[in-house]
Amino acid sequence: MKNRSTDQLLTLGMALTTDKKAMERRVRGVFARKTSTKSVIVLSLVLALALGFAAFTTACQPGKSAQTLTPIPLEQEKSSAPQGGNTKTTSAAAEQADTEPLQNYAKELLDSVSTLPGAATAAVSHVAQPLETLPAGIKVLVDADVVIPQTAGYRIRECNQTAFTLDEYRKMIDYFFPNEKGKPNQEVKGVQADGTFDLNDLDLETGTPLYMQKGSDVFSLNLGSKNSIFSFHRDEELSYYEGDLIGDYELEQDFGEIMRAPISLSRDAALVQAQKVISDLAIQGWQIESVQRAVTFDWNHPGTVLGRGWAFVYGLSDAGLTMHQDSGFSSSKNDQLSYWKVDAGELTIYVDERGVSGFHWEKRYQPSNVIYSSQSIISAENALKLAKERIARIYGELGYENTKIEIYDIRLSTILIGYSDRLTGQPFPDPYEDVALLIPTWNFSFRLVFSAGDAEYYTMPFSAIDGGAVSMLKR
Repeated sequence: MKNRSTDQLLTLGMALTTDKKAMERRVRGVFARKTSTKSVIVLSLVLALALGFAAFTTACQPGKSAQTLTPIPLEQEKSSAPQGGNTKTTSAAAEQADTEPLQNYAKELLDSVSTLPGAATAAVSHVAQPLETLPAGIKVLVDADVVIPQTAGYRIRECNQTAFTLDEYRKMIDYFFPNEKGKPNQEVKGVQADGTFDLNDLDLETGTPLYMQKGSDVFSLNLGSKNSIFSFHRDEELSYYEGDLIGDYELEQDFGEIMRAPISLSRDAALVQAQKVISDLAIQGWQIESVQRAVTFDWNHPGTVLGRGWAFVYGLSDAGLTMHQDSGFSSSKNDQLSYWKVDAGELTIYVDERGVSGFHWEKRYQPSNVIYSSQSIISAENALKLAKERIARIYGELGYENTKIEIYDIRLSTILIGYSDRLTGQPFPDPYEDVALLIPTWNFSFRLVFSAGDAEYYTMPFSAIDGGAVSMLKR
């Protein structure tokens, strides 16, 4: 790894969070042993949470080469899936959070939403611009598809913090494991020796691992985290999705060729099964954001492939716009934010030749009926100008030599921002506001390519209504 200054590491690595599910998979893959499955799950959950908190203050190592997903068309435009206070902060503002009230940009956005000037989105489908050196010295290349989903209009929608009820947990358990019961002798608090259990006896606040039998198969469930998670996968198995490989040199080396091997189950056939789950469980407010190849391995024999299929990644959605699912967020001391992203949760359904083999739903927010209409949004061209200015501001002062930024995707999306009058006293606002706002955004996905060929991947969102910068996302 090349040497980098403290400022460079702070800017690129500070405040990066990692997807809890991805971390849990990796921890399980390291610690899983056939003789200690029960303890492994508990240990992995604890370590995943610890890693999640530690990631706020730890600089992440970059990958070694520029990578992209195997081209798979997104389902945003043609998917039939059901649809579904914040602060501006700088490092100085964060230090004064306990005593100094901050301006509520989210409230100002709502107050002016019907009168803001704007331009209709251009009907451009691709933007290609030669390598450009910005005033601060950073080089930017734009070669990006522009994706604008069909929508009847643009608006802001209030979302309220929510969680699963006991009835919802029972409904999902009965749906995925009909007429079945828990695995006997699993030594989980609240589960009897014969495998029977009462949800009232389980710890759904901090989280409970649970093992369910379905025929001859055993599935590992995870319930809880403030009653907001319902997740399962086949026990003694470890899955990787195509998105896990982006920017991760080691995973690409180990699994890239395997990931891109032919899959006997067609994507369309797998989609039918995933959409049936959405329909049968009456899941609303979520829409397919991406479709990724997936491979499942034997925990005890990592080279043994047990299943190949498709991971359908859903994002919280509104009016045809879908939320980009990322692995975390990034904060730079040189960035100037108007809006902070809050944790909107996630929903992924993994289908392989054996059926629905994985399901992960983290339910944090539910769209309400409170809607604020907007007359128009800023154009993709104007948003691109904002992106270049922001790139120069963040990276231009760092003095990178022979590095460049490649913008490869521009997408009209949506994101959930906080709606609060103050910071919480921490360097970052509370990721779980009681009320949050689902707003349309222009998302610019790019890779920062260093002279040695290693790359880091980010997505830079802007409010499509007023151009305000939103927390940058880390792949």
